[in-house]
Amino acid sequence: MPKQVDPAARRDAIADAVVDLAAEHGFAAVTIRAVAARAGASTSVVTHYVADRDDLLRHAVGREVARRVTEAEAATAGKPGAAGVRALVDWAVHAPGERAHRFWLALLVAAPGEPALRAELDRFLTWWDDHLRALVAESGAPDPELAADLVDVVVDGLVTARFEVPGPWPDQRARRVLDTALASVGIG
Repeated sequence: MPKQVDPAARRDAIADAVVDLAAEHGFAAVTIRAVAARAGASTSVVTHYVADRDDLLRHAVGREVARRVTEAEAATAGKPGAAGVRALVDWAVHAPGERAHRFWLALLVAAPGEPALRAELDRFLTWWDDHLRALVAESGAPDPELAADLVDVVVDGLVTARFEVPGPWPDQRARRVLDTALASVGIG
């Protein structure tokens, strides 16, 4: 009797392999052959679930985008205005973890040259911008446009600071920077 395979579990294993490879080596290292090796499968198994590399990227990155949106929405649920902004930023900087941050940095680097990646990144960034701007508008910031732009820049900087040498910024330092930035644009 042939071995029963759970297609959803197999797709998840393939997507996990994409995320792992991208986080460790960047998207240039994500090939069907490398994904198959990482997932412990053959290339024919991978191509049974995806048509080509673009389909592979769309599926894996789309799944990650959906996960991050769900996590961020849960972190901000029931927290309007300034509390929501703080919860969103705290989630973005601290919650996803190093693997997720490395994956997102790899995505930002690769997206300009990879249309499949660009489309998924744009989907997330549109969601992020809409969600952030709605929370900032509720916060009563005197210049919501400036406040949202500053939060974007601070989040990018704080995520990047987690990879600095000789080591990541401590949470206390990141929170102090965030508090100062938010106060400067009237989000208390």
